[in-house]
Amino acid sequence: MAIDRIAELRSVLDKEDITALFQPIINIDSNSIHGFEALSRGPIGSSVHSPFHLFSTAERLGRLSELETLCRRVSIAQFQQRQLPGKLFINISPKALLDPSHPKGQTLKLLQQFGIAPSNVVIELSEQYPADDIDQLKACLDHYRNQGFLTALDDLGAGYSGLRLWSELSPDYVKIDRHFIHQIDKFPVKQEFVRSIIELCQSLTCKVIAEGIETEAELTILRQLGITYCQGFLLGRPEAQPDRQLQTRYLAIRQQEQPRYNEAAESLCHQAQTCCSDTELKQLSERFLSQPELQCIVVLEQKHPLGLVYRHRLMELFSRPYGRALHEHQAVTELMDKDVLMVDAATPLSRVSQKLTAKPGTEIAQEFIILRQGDFIGLGHTRELLQRITEHRIQTARHANPLTELPGNVPIQEELQRLRKLRQHFYLAYFDLCHFKPYNDIYGFSRGDEVIRAVAGLLRQYGKAQFIGHVGGDDFVMIGTEPQLLGVCQQILAEFEQGKRQFFSDEHWQRQHLFAQDRQGQECLQPLLRLSVGILPPPLSLDASEHELSRLCALAKKQAKHSTQGLCLLEMPKTA
Repeated sequence: MAIDRIAELRSVLDKEDITALFQPIINIDSNSIHGFEALSRGPIGSSVHSPFHLFSTAERLGRLSELETLCRRVSIAQFQQRQLPGKLFINISPKALLDPSHPKGQTLKLLQQFGIAPSNVVIELSEQYPADDIDQLKACLDHYRNQGFLTALDDLGAGYSGLRLWSELSPDYVKIDRHFIHQIDKFPVKQEFVRSIIELCQSLTCKVIAEGIETEAELTILRQLGITYCQGFLLGRPEAQPDRQLQTRYLAIRQQEQPRYNEAAESLCHQAQTCCSDTELKQLSERFLSQPELQCIVVLEQKHPLGLVYRHRLMELFSRPYGRALHEHQAVTELMDKDVLMVDAATPLSRVSQKLTAKPGTEIAQEFIILRQGDFIGLGHTRELLQRITEHRIQTARHANPLTELPGNVPIQEELQRLRKLRQHFYLAYFDLCHFKPYNDIYGFSRGDEVIRAVAGLLRQYGKAQFIGHVGGDDFVMIGTEPQLLGVCQQILAEFEQGKRQFFSDEHWQRQHLFAQDRQGQECLQPLLRLSVGILPPPLSLDASEHELSRLCALAKKQAKHSTQGLCLLEMPKTA
């Protein structure tokens, strides 16, 4: 078999029989394709079809550098031929990069041949072959950087040298190893690892990509942690001819995010002046001079924004000696600020605020770009965003429950109205403390308040992705747009059962009942506290009026109280 692989590998190199596949990397904040990673395969049906056998055989044969050069050439040609949007991520191993026979300058020549800018290509360094000489490796990557390429470190966390390579090489991107992404929704340790990587990236002006995403639950947690760039089978498999447009399934996943405030980025959208990427700086200067109030212009390539050109930067450049003469015929992309926050129109204002403040540097950007399905629709202004959030916080505090500080009935109704207006399917969970009155009668209001605050704490802890409200007394609601809400409710019930021992005396806990008055004033045995939840699924909640919702919640609450699990998912009534 090894002999067959060697023979087939030689045939692949001689005939240049390599297929390039492209897997999308998605910006989940702007609902757009950020780029594609190029992946290479040998001939279908051959023993070197899989990348593992293809590259391991080339390494044994001493032709790894030759194979990687071929793969790069095919990937660049196919990327240009298919007119794929965004950046091209090309894999290269440290072993091939450090090979003395590895050709220098070939990648740049290929890009020039196909009309691709080096700034649109990311050299992705894999940890598959650990580098022994980091200084030499850094020199090789600096060679690419000096030519205008971007760099990425793949599989961060997979090898012993990952963090050292990161600190030494200072890549533009790091990719978190798929081990830490797999079932991240079920492992808090993995979430903490990813959170720490994000914080490091923010301080090092480095973008982080989560790869290997296969489930919506994983994507939901990654979004909550602050990940922007995502890759995996859930978002798109490697294909020879991938879609150039973002598919609706991505948008559906993105729209499931539960906003913390009831307004989205689109509410801040203002019309803005734009220009094409090949516009000369001279033309922009004339526009700025004729419009004193104009502070920035959006640079577009077709409908996709590339960045902003600011008045003060252009005026400063032209005010220098020979500044106008040297630069007025340059394209606007030479002065454009590429590091501009871009968000989808449906992004919650709280998320926009988090993104703005998370960007490195001492100054907060005054503008951000708003997109719909990856296309430019307008600009948002940071000052207006902060005013809107401040107003909403004041309003929320005014209507919050004083005991738990959770949103009260007014914000709850506003959230329900917002979801109905958007025609957004949602789950409505109604939590209730069973047998709370006899507990309150025996232990007093102060201890009763402790129980209520404890329930509110559990809802906050496990329902971070949901809207949580306090109806009053011992009643709470949780509103979410994802089926995962059912699992969240089960976690909350289980956690309350495990921790409720603290609320009772030894005597009552041993007996597992209280002797107290019922609602008719009769002395009788009462069970211990129990938390229950009745849940309305989307088919019942979406079109129900306020009165009908109240009736359905009361029905679900009643059935949950009589359920052995303390949970009821109300079903649609069966028709004859």
